[in-house]
Amino acid sequence: MSDQQMVLPVDTVMYYAQEVAAVIATSRYEAADGVAAVEVDYEPMTPVLDPHKALESDTPVIRADKQSNRIWHWEVGNRAAVDDELANADVVVAEDIYIPRIHVASMETCGCVAKWDPVEGHLTLYMTTQAPHAIRTVVALVTGHLGLMEHKIRVIAPDIGGGFGGKVPVYPGYVLATAASVLTGAPVKWIEDRTENLQADSFARDYHIHGELAATKDGKITAMKMGVVADHGAFDSAANPSKFPAGLFSIATGSYDFQKAFAEVDGVYTNKPPGGIAYRCSFRVTEAVHAIERMVDVLAQKLEMDPTTLREKNFIKPEQFPYKSATGWEYDSGNYQAALDKAKQIIGYDALRQEQKEKRAKGELMGIGISTFTEIVGAGPSHTFDSLGIKMFDSAEIRIHPTGKVIAAWERNRKDRDTKPRTRKLSRKSWGFPKMMWQSKKATRIPRRTDSVPTRRVRHQHQAQQQQ
Repeated sequence: MSDQQMVLPVDTVMYYAQEVAAVIATSRYEAADGVAAVEVDYEPMTPVLDPHKALESDTPVIRADKQSNRIWHWEVGNRAAVDDELANADVVVAEDIYIPRIHVASMETCGCVAKWDPVEGHLTLYMTTQAPHAIRTVVALVTGHLGLMEHKIRVIAPDIGGGFGGKVPVYPGYVLATAASVLTGAPVKWIEDRTENLQADSFARDYHIHGELAATKDGKITAMKMGVVADHGAFDSAANPSKFPAGLFSIATGSYDFQKAFAEVDGVYTNKPPGGIAYRCSFRVTEAVHAIERMVDVLAQKLEMDPTTLREKNFIKPEQFPYKSATGWEYDSGNYQAALDKAKQIIGYDALRQEQKEKRAKGELMGIGISTFTEIVGAGPSHTFDSLGIKMFDSAEIRIHPTGKVIAAWERNRKDRDTKPRTRKLSRKSWGFPKMMWQSKKATRIPRRTDSVPTRRVRHQHQAQQQQ
């Protein structure tokens, strides 16, 4: 939703398995026969698959509607201060990290049923989408010539069989089904098969990261520098907040206290299927955590220090909150030392280290991984986070009838997990009503809300109900 994408290519195919034709039929079998009858005369071209190569001046621009293969450049922090610290630090470590391209592969593939009502001029879309409100806005933007406005569009997102970020984008199949329904005057269904899903749906990761840390001899981190080349394929399918084209990668300072940091990310076009979705994370947070945690481990190895000891030396202390990070985020609270102590106690960390020592003496290998994770939940404050101009929030309705019956209504569609039990428990606890009736409203029948991610939805719904 952050880029223009051709529904069907006119003269140039941008990546393998890109859709080139649509067949309308009265059954899936007839449609499959029609697809098999389509013949395409392809003229081979030299693809650009390496994002670093794509940025070189002598590499052809792969998209005719763009001036460069660089989608955007984003940076945060103080480059000069960080470079100075790296040049004068006691210890500096550097590492090249590659997070491979991956596919979501939800249990159920993407699909929709488009139903156009020519009498009322109304469109109903039943979709496997994580973002019904954003989809409605996109549909209104691309169907303006039909006179369709958002109040004439209803998007219904039932239980969708897994989302994980891969069901946020607007896929060509959605647009084609809508166009076919308008053309034929009949409801039109599009359901992709697993092969289509794995070949041409949006991908995640594909991050090429160069990280550097500066530290003192006793292990106090003094500066961090991250440089990223992000391969987003032929179309940037990221649905990041508008102010953050690279998502929330700036959370890469993690749980650590240092005041000099710089990060930059270049999004790049290549001849691959669309990329850039936030797979199972809050807008690139997973990539940021992977980068800083790997770098901290590299520093621990350099200093010959236990990785938990190094982390403990650099954690933000409870008394430092609210804490302003070097990349501009305000952390409201936390006690990272207590969390790590609890984790070490649960797993028996000291005993595991002793076991590891004994096994290594015998020539056996045993690894112990340590990682801390700081992310932004709740999609952040709405004054900072929006997508397509839609602020990120949730909404709910609380109705108290004259008989004393209480009805709580909110949008709920199972994506990756069901949030209903948690929302009920929090609502009862907050409101104190022993009995409440619950209604799960279909998407876009309630006021606007933040879509997409269950890990944040419980918090949003609880806050929305508290504000009633």
